[in-house]
Amino acid sequence: MMVIEAKGLTKHFLQKDGETVEALRGVDLSVPEGRLTALVGPDGAGKTTLMRLICGLMTKTAGELSVVGLDVTEHPQAVQDLLSYMPQKFGLYEDLTVQENLDLYADLHGVPQELRAKRFAHLLAMTELAPFTGRLAGKLSGGMKQKLGLACTLVRSPKLLLLDEPTVGVDPLSRRELWQILQQLVREEHLSVFVSTAYMEEAALCETVYVLNRGRFLKAGTPEELRSVAKGTCYAVRPPEGMPLRSLQSRLLAEHGILDAVPSGGVVRFILRGNPQELSTLATLDLAATPIAPRLEDGFMTLLKEDAAKSSILPETAKLGAFAATSLEEAPVEIEVQDLVRKFGDFTAVSHTSFAVHRGEVFGLLGPNGAGKPTTFRMLCGLLPATSGRLSVA
Repeated sequence: MMVIEAKGLTKHFLQKDGETVEALRGVDLSVPEGRLTALVGPDGAGKTTLMRLICGLMTKTAGELSVVGLDVTEHPQAVQDLLSYMPQKFGLYEDLTVQENLDLYADLHGVPQELRAKRFAHLLAMTELAPFTGRLAGKLSGGMKQKLGLACTLVRSPKLLLLDEPTVGVDPLSRRELWQILQQLVREEHLSVFVSTAYMEEAALCETVYVLNRGRFLKAGTPEELRSVAKGTCYAVRPPEGMPLRSLQSRLLAEHGILDAVPSGGVVRFILRGNPQELSTLATLDLAATPIAPRLEDGFMTLLKEDAAKSSILPETAKLGAFAATSLEEAPVEIEVQDLVRKFGDFTAVSHTSFAVHRGEVFGLLGPNGAGKPTTFRMLCGLLPATSGRLSVA
């Protein structure tokens, strides 16, 4: 049985200036029950619009759409009674505890009292929130909030679970835990899950992936089938000593035929429809490119860039070709942090941190929720005084 079926699904929005925006253009979709299905696409592709149409939260302009065998236009309330939907910003009540949020959503969905104890115990164990039932939702980390949001959507047993980019802004460990929960729900409860995501490594965990761009599907298939789109076009090249990865990346992006180029693990991965020996950048720098296996992201980028070429839309990466190829070591230091410490009472949020950021450098802070990233940014912005250490900006 198909839990979602769409044929020629179209949605237009009329703007104030009288122009019509085509959010979805003749979409065909078939999602089988009991599976984990992903929807991927850039911002503005129409992912959230599609989710809201499936939920019966807005009406279609044209086409057909049925969910769990019901026509959404004719039976929106009946459809909503059979599914659970977790939007990007889930409506947790931060002044209520974990348990009080679960109780509230159980009340809203009319879950009988005799079923709650067993259901709550199962959800709390699955999300590992059992030790935190008395904690205010506002005091939870970002990852724990998302897991609580998921638990609240599952206080009843839905036929279909819809998740709209549930891991945006969540640290890598919590993202992994959330996806383990989703896989467990599909495996043990035979739940049908339709999820939109911005992360290709998450989409690779699904059985079927739909690629949406500018309101229409470019391709649908297994992760392996989407990877094969870029088969034979992926290469890696290591920059010469002293050259930053970004400098090599920008020079490659300026070359004709390069669909994408990204720094990764000390090399620059690039996608090329052609012979890498013909690239002037590699010839000038006397570099050799090594063929590598494609990733799902490579297939995704290939589809987007080829679609953009057909529509005469300049890919964003084509605008990156003007970066200077100077060594970062020669550039002045714009941000300097030495032995930085910030304490809140007995709690140390930032502990003896040191780093320097050169002009023209993209410098990343990576860490789980609670690692001290926002605290460091606030000190750099002058919004929060340091307990000790030195920091200078510009």
